[in-house]
Amino acid sequence: MSSGRWMLVLAAAALTAPAFTPMAAAQDGEGRRILDAVRDRIARQLERVDRAEPNDAERSDEPRLIDFEITTPGTTAAAASSLTTQYRQSHGVSFGKGASIQFCTDDYDEFRVSLCPYPRGASGQRAALHDTETGGPAMQVFFDDPVSSVSMRINPTGGQLDEAFVARIIGFDANGNRAGASDLRFNWYQDAFTWPTSVAIEADGGAGFSRVDISLRRVAANNQPVRFLIDDLAFAPASANAAPPVAAAIAAQDGPPQAGRTVIVQSPDVGPAQSTLRIYPAAVRKRLAIDWNAVDAALADQATLGMTAAAPAGAGQKYVDIAELPVLLPQSADAGTLQVFGNADTVNAVWRANGRDYSVYGSRLVTVIEKAQGASGVRSAVTFSGTDDELTASFSLYGASYALTQYCNGGADADPGCFDRDALGRVAETLVVVVGETGRTRP
Repeated sequence: MSSGRWMLVLAAAALTAPAFTPMAAAQDGEGRRILDAVRDRIARQLERVDRAEPNDAERSDEPRLIDFEITTPGTTAAAASSLTTQYRQSHGVSFGKGASIQFCTDDYDEFRVSLCPYPRGASGQRAALHDTETGGPAMQVFFDDPVSSVSMRINPTGGQLDEAFVARIIGFDANGNRAGASDLRFNWYQDAFTWPTSVAIEADGGAGFSRVDISLRRVAANNQPVRFLIDDLAFAPASANAAPPVAAAIAAQDGPPQAGRTVIVQSPDVGPAQSTLRIYPAAVRKRLAIDWNAVDAALADQATLGMTAAAPAGAGQKYVDIAELPVLLPQSADAGTLQVFGNADTVNAVWRANGRDYSVYGSRLVTVIEKAQGASGVRSAVTFSGTDDELTASFSLYGASYALTQYCNGGADADPGCFDRDALGRVAETLVVVVGETGRTRP
């Protein structure tokens, strides 16, 4: 089940299960029956990611759920256990100071609020509590591998009926930099055994979150942080949803071209006829600047995703090493078919895969007329062109221009599938960025 699908399942559960209030006490039995049925359905649909034992590590690319039902040996119903690294081996998750696992029971007393004032957790009988006195204003949750999204059920440990609270999640990247935030204001039901409130955050690109800080603030108390509970902590590894770097870079090119730094490498003399008749302005050949910071980010993303390029045959690596621009190569090719040749400013790679021949040509040179002195090259999504024997996808990345060509077997009549633009676009998106020895010096 995809992460998006099971997120919708959780949301649907919140809408299906009715909120329980003191005025609806007569419907308590029916409400609990409906709630139990909903939770049973969720448990079956999340079977792959739920109830994982500490020694049964999940696949790294699977969406995950922590329901806090696993406790340390000897934990009793009346005792809380400190929550630190119990879920690190199985889920890659650890918790900061002030976190503990609470056992929820049916002994709810609205006049004597306990640390878990609910008949049950959002699922099962346990939930995680954050104590602001011992752990500060926010619960800190750390992820061994970056995550692209985080969601949870959240409730305060006490308050007035229909009182307003604000839940906040702040995400941080691996360097500790703030990478996103999400706020949710809600009104609390004192008998909210259905835990209707969910809060979530989603990474907006980048490498994802390595830590999230969760806090709950009481509006009536000047937005001061208060103690709270969470349950059904769900998250998706960033690698499960991350687009390959080339795909992400192509998709991001939806704006006008930006003027960049260029170096004129050739400016032809203006001939007499050209000067007298003013037929056209003189052409200028420019060497475009490469955005090496973006290239470095792409290389880091590829490493995270485990993407590597096929090895060039023969002397191909030599041309990769002398290139002063990022080289695009396929991840796989038929044995011995990947050939690379070129010079410092242009590189061409050819290969065969899945019964077809391909080439990708990259260049950091552009010829412009005098009136376009500020042009830095075309920056747009993939554009297509073709003949009876080939289909070409052209695009610009990191300051260089590229053309990926797919060669057809006998033309459109004999090989109509060769002219599928979506298929060729997917080939372009899965190419790998490679930087050779010269490129590492950032020429």
